[in-house]
Amino acid sequence: MGVLGFALLLAVAGGVRAEDPLRVACLGDSITHGARVKPATESYPARLQERLGSNFVVKNFGVSGATMWHGGRPSAFAQLPPATEFAPHLVIVMFGVNDTRSEGVDYWDHFDEFETDARKLIDALLGLPTRPRVLLCTATAHVSDLPGMTPERSASVALRSPRLLEVRAKLESVARAYAERGVELVDLYAVTAVRRDGFDADGVHLNQVGYSLLADTLLPRVRATALKSAVR
Repeated sequence: MGVLGFALLLAVAGGVRAEDPLRVACLGDSITHGARVKPATESYPARLQERLGSNFVVKNFGVSGATMWHGGRPSAFAQLPPATEFAPHLVIVMFGVNDTRSEGVDYWDHFDEFETDARKLIDALLGLPTRPRVLLCTATAHVSDLPGMTPERSASVALRSPRLLEVRAKLESVARAYAERGVELVDLYAVTAVRRDGFDADGVHLNQVGYSLLADTLLPRVRATALKSAVR
């Protein structure tokens, strides 16, 4: 079945007109926003839009610095009002990179609240009138030994890197708990951990190669999820 077929099926299931495009909301932090590249054309949501074509509308709600923890400035929950207004059929959620931070902020001190807040966010999304499905993404990996890194930067990234595995485990737990409600895990940590060529020199953000990698990874999952939504 082609992309148009997905669009028609999901349109019927979601109660929208068949000629309307399917709306995909991308929630997240600077990795979603498209830090270190041109967000409008080189972020993963922009690349995903290119690949999906005109039968889909992909909107980027990512904000640099955003955390899953509700006390972050900003937090994931600040993205809920505009995402709700967008009325998505599918939501891609990617937080966790900033929740590992402990230098200058106290986000890691609140990691015991991470899973609770993730569940609250998922509940809010699943409760939207469009009954969207959710692709819950693990946070992307870090690389602490890239050429040109200062010792201070390398140490900072190395401190946060193992914390990402704890973030990953929490998100895996959430995805399992919501599997019967239309939530699926996408392990972007695993995808990026083996692609050093996809990282910006800071070892945290991605470059054009990395953002394209995210879009290529998510593309079949978005199409498959569209089909599942149509038959549920």
